[in-house]
Amino acid sequence: MMNFRLGLSVLVALFLFACNGVPAVPFKQLNSLEGQLTTRIFYRSAGGNVEAYVARPRGDGPFPLVILLHGHSLIGRGAEQVLSTAEALAREICFAGLAISLPGYGSTEIPQGSIEETTRQVVKDGLAMAKQLSWVDGGHVMFYGVSRGAIVAAAMLNEVEGVSGAVLYSGAYDLDMLYRETSSVWVRKLINPNGDANPRLLNLLGEASRWRAPTLILHGGQDKLIPVNQALLLRDRLKTVGTPHRLVLYPEQGHFLPRASIREQTVNFLKETTAPACPSGSSS
Repeated sequence: MMNFRLGLSVLVALFLFACNGVPAVPFKQLNSLEGQLTTRIFYRSAGGNVEAYVARPRGDGPFPLVILLHGHSLIGRGAEQVLSTAEALAREICFAGLAISLPGYGSTEIPQGSIEETTRQVVKDGLAMAKQLSWVDGGHVMFYGVSRGAIVAAAMLNEVEGVSGAVLYSGAYDLDMLYRETSSVWVRKLINPNGDANPRLLNLLGEASRWRAPTLILHGGQDKLIPVNQALLLRDRLKTVGTPHRLVLYPEQGHFLPRASIREQTVNFLKETTAPACPSGSSS
């Protein structure tokens, strides 16, 4: 019976690994790992356990760090949504990546509470953890956020010191306006899950007046979930206060943009804000 249980445990472990494809390791082992690789970790935050993926570039570092924040998923997928982007940045320009499964997604398990407060705490604790790694350059931190993740990234830009750049893909920055203008019932439900008659919703445009991080804004002109005027409003605010920014519109695209183009735009933008950290003599 004991051998049967042991064999069953091994099979279950192998099945989980095969489904995910990324080995899980304790955080304390990350400093001893070498070479380009991707690992899955869990860390404590907001009274629970947070799932994250760490993409380590080749070489010794220290490497600039990109915090990657995913969008909403109807089936609850978390950080694995942006894992391929994290790995591409590690491979092409040697930027370390930390992709975090936000509360309510992936295998992150956080006690009930204010979703806004716990989400910010989860990101802050993940960043603090990543800065402890000897091969991470904690002085060069960037954010990459998609849809819901772009909202979270934008909300963090004034809460994290020394952010070198931000990529905001299909995000919203005035949630009150979005709530009134979107034609999507489920977007309205996400913004106002309790169905309050007069919800108090986040407006990041005021906070954007204090941003200093260069910002790349990516949006589709035919986006029916988050209208393109959200990107235009942010562009106008950053232009008014003199924050370096670039808006790339995809006139014929909706909420989801061409992957190859997005990746190219992101790589080029991050290379402009922080020099690649690939070892001498290697291609980037």
